[in-house]
Amino acid sequence: MKNKVSDVRDHLVAMLERLGDDNLSADEMNQVIERAKTTTMVATTYIGAVKVELDAIRLMDETGKLATAVGAPQQAPALTQGRP
Repeated sequence: MKNKVSDVRDHLVAMLERLGDDNLSADEMNQVIERAKTTTMVATTYIGAVKVELDAIRLMDETGKLATAVGAPQQAPALTQGRP
């Protein structure tokens, strides 16, 4: 995993696809379900941390101040052309 939200999304979609596989035995499906539960917990924690970082960046943009517990954000590349 490359530590990006898009990678988490891709992993979750792959897990959903695996859960929909009708060719799995009952034992295999139970293993997939347990793995999906664990993946969900980890992904939820990761996404929550990303939200906190985004809130910190917004606060810095609004106030010019950043809590000392939060590292300075890195410059992200522009998402679309013509947008800074």
